Amino acid sequence: MKRNNLIIGKLLYAMAFIVIFPVGLWFWAKFTQDIVHLPAIESKPVGSALAILGGSLMLWAMYALKIYGKGLPMNAYPPPVFVTKGPYRLFRHPIYWGFGLLMLGYFVYAGSASGIWMVTPLTILGMMALVLGHESIDLKKRFPGQFNRTVLDYPQDLSGPPDLRDRLTSLFWITSFLVLGNFMVEKLYGTMPPLLGEPFQFITTLANPDLTFLSLIFILIVPFMLKRKDTMREWEISGFIALASSVFIAVLYPSIGAQYLEAKDTFLFTVPIFMLLISLRAMYRQSLTTAIAFTIIFSFLVVVQLINSRSAILHLTSSVLIFLLSVSYQKIWIFLKNSSERIANSWKEWVFGKVRVINHGFYVGFGAFFGILIAGTLAGKEYAWALLIFSICGVVTAGLWAQIIEGSDKLKRPFGYYGGVVGIVFGSIAVWLMGVNVWVVIAITAVMMPWVQAIGRLRCLVNGCCHGCRVDDPNIGIRYTHYRSRVGNISGLKGELVHPTPLYSIVWLFFVGLFLFSLWAKNVSYPMIFGIYLILTSLGRFVEEAYRGEVQTPILSGLHLYQWTAIISVLVGIFMTTVTAETPVLLPAFNLESVWAALLCGSFSCFAMGIDFPYSNARFSRLV
Repeated sequence: MKRNNLIIGKLLYAMAFIVIFPVGLWFWAKFTQDIVHLPAIESKPVGSALAILGGSLMLWAMYALKIYGKGLPMNAYPPPVFVTKGPYRLFRHPIYWGFGLLMLGYFVYAGSASGIWMVTPLTILGMMALVLGHESIDLKKRFPGQFNRTVLDYPQDLSGPPDLRDRLTSLFWITSFLVLGNFMVEKLYGTMPPLLGEPFQFITTLANPDLTFLSLIFILIVPFMLKRKDTMREWEISGFIALASSVFIAVLYPSIGAQYLEAKDTFLFTVPIFMLLISLRAMYRQSLTTAIAFTIIFSFLVVVQLINSRSAILHLTSSVLIFLLSVSYQKIWIFLKNSSERIANSWKEWVFGKVRVINHGFYVGFGAFFGILIAGTLAGKEYAWALLIFSICGVVTAGLWAQIIEGSDKLKRPFGYYGGVVGIVFGSIAVWLMGVNVWVVIAITAVMMPWVQAIGRLRCLVNGCCHGCRVDDPNIGIRYTHYRSRVGNISGLKGELVHPTPLYSIVWLFFVGLFLFSLWAKNVSYPMIFGIYLILTSLGRFVEEAYRGEVQTPILSGLHLYQWTAIISVLVGIFMTTVTAETPVLLPAFNLESVWAALLCGSFSCFAMGIDFPYSNARFSRLV
């Protein structure tokens, strides 16, 4: 009987991922084709080549798991042997790489704008979330001490000289990201006019597209000049962060991002100045003679780039800012980590008779105030009171949800995020009864929620909720030492290094918030905004939850309860992106109605999550 159940389980798993999942993605692209207004890319030869390459890679990887791993490519029924041969010698997770190429190839073949610009990127993010939030952790548990350094790995962070493989690998990734980023920007915004003026008009004879090719040669030479692996690794990581930042900026604000493209050249040879700066910085880790020579070459190439850029001022200014950001990523992380640890141990409370005021309530109160004020300003005063009612419904259901899932004698008044998501249903009914357009309220709430959640995560740090599990690396972990923190008095991890999961959430929500705000500014469909919000925040939550260490959270079939709810939320978000709704005319403006609604919502949230009655044993009376 057990063997029959195992066979049935494997068949159902295979059916889900071989048939249902791909067909579902096809339907997703089909039903959003008229909603995603982005340029389609159609090429049957290119699409066919990508699909064949991706499909072949998938089959090769599955074959390797069967032969070398003695099992099947199934997370629920993983192979018993750690595989380092075949495509797993080239890079990790080749099945996902193959599926991504296969999917992209099909949508390029079919000319589906929705498939290329929405379904494929979000599916790739989903696969990354699955790897970070489950597979990589599961592999470490099942195969402790086993590690496979693949051909296409980053250079090791060592002081020794890089070998030819390190140099070629770094060159491959940097040039690949460079070309891919330029291609995306060119296809999306290649025809946009300059934002802040014209190209640099100093030496007009250098206004030659052939000369911009020299910048690419400069980049190609760099990895072969570096003498240490750690320098090469830093060059590659900084380059990736810079290129990803430039594409992200271009997606948010195309009038800025498109200026990196030369006015006269093909996107293949476009090398933004920030990449030249990152490369020059790496050269200064070499000999003085090399640094001086490359400085002279760099100066010439910058002039060439500015003369051929669409906007010299914008190109230079943004490149300097992106350069400073990308080379300071380690310092930025350490600053954020140390700051989060200070906040985590900053608990303060004031008792007035039978009432206790806790400082972490001010964070969530300010977050609610800020969210309602900005949302009411963007939507207009007629939505102010509807936003208030909608938000209060979310807070109440968040409390009820957590009480059902996590409530205990020690945990009198917890709050759960997914209870707030459930509250959307009740809030929508209330808003509908008020005669207000429900989609406007839902969409503008989705736009502001990442910011509200990010501010609210500061409360999580102080309170000790949503905390991480143990981690050995002091460059990653933080310590909770305050006796009031739930980390110590519930989970028993006081003074130990744990993952700063609230900080992980804050960082992810920051980027999600920027992206959703740009969708609102571009007048994207309101159900689409809400759907994207659910998808992106749930993917982040899936990963974050894998590193959380709260003892009261149930684990079902190897995943935390909230990982399962995150999966459901993603599916709901996908459905929401297919919904169409009329976009009403809004009158955005600062108004007193939104101020009063924000003050009331902030006060209510502060009371709910920061004020309690410490001498009472009544249900919901105490926060700690």
